[in-house]
Amino acid sequence: MIEISTYIGRKDLNSYEETKESVDAFFIPVTSEEALDVINSISSRNMDRYLYGAIIIEVDQRKLTTFSDWDDLDLLWTGLLTMVLEYMQNGEYGATQLSMNGSEWSIKKVRAKPKNLILFHSRRPNAFLDEKSNTSDPIENRATLGEMEFLRKVVSSAGDFLSLREKDTRTQKLVSFKGMYMELKQLVSEKLTCSKHFLRGD
Repeated sequence: MIEISTYIGRKDLNSYEETKESVDAFFIPVTSEEALDVINSISSRNMDRYLYGAIIIEVDQRKLTTFSDWDDLDLLWTGLLTMVLEYMQNGEYGATQLSMNGSEWSIKKVRAKPKNLILFHSRRPNAFLDEKSNTSDPIENRATLGEMEFLRKVVSSAGDFLSLREKDTRTQKLVSFKGMYMELKQLVSEKLTCSKHFLRGD
């Protein structure tokens, strides 16, 4: 099962160190009823130039991206949509270097039957050391995902983020992001329709 979730930083993330306990203290899901209040609180403290947070991509409960990859969510989501649109347009590969933190994500088609797969690859510039367990997150993560499930999850999660941003008073990059989202939503819908016709032998 693939999960793609967006989280907003509740407080200054420069002091964030990833542990099980710190996630709830520092982050809130964009789907939470409290998310808009958090954004308004950030704006009232004159911190509204950026909306910091993280996009967490998981497959079978294994995190491919981490909260330590936090950055400006507008840039993170624009990068993710750019990567997926590139993949949809050439049918084979898409990549992005995500904003200021230097993380790199890519997807590559893996042809398989009965359904095609996607190889998702994330690369982090520096490993994060968890001092409590004395272990570090890997610098690179790879996983093979169901193509259509991944694409549908991207569209759904991007829609959740857009829904929140449209209630937000900040307007930076929103028009561009919405245009990319609508384009991707249409392409994925068309691909899903074609897949259904192919399976039925139409």
